[in-house]
Amino acid sequence: MDIVKSFLIGGGVIAGSKVASNIMGPELAPIVGGLPTGIIASFFLNSNATKQKYFEGYAYSSFVLFLAIVFIHLVTSHYKKLSVNMVSSGAFIVWAILSFLIIGAHKKGKI
Repeated sequence: MDIVKSFLIGGGVIAGSKVASNIMGPELAPIVGGLPTGIIASFFLNSNATKQKYFEGYAYSSFVLFLAIVFIHLVTSHYKKLSVNMVSSGAFIVWAILSFLIIGAHKKGKI
């Protein structure tokens, strides 16, 4: 049942972003689409210790995500002929790899 709740909440956020984009414009849609679903997801974890470990990884991943978003914005602002989808896809892949490596290094006590 928890998985269904999580799925519905996540789907609601994505759908809300689409609605917000149509009503308020795409500039404001990230306020809805960027809801801190990671914070919301933490409510479904069982213990404080688990939640603390979760937020350790979430902090690293979110920082790398911030850098990826700034990269996408700067590159697509300066190189208007580039496909935003292509730049976003590349940034997504780099975000995933770096997040995995950084969190793994943290778990091993190297960070």
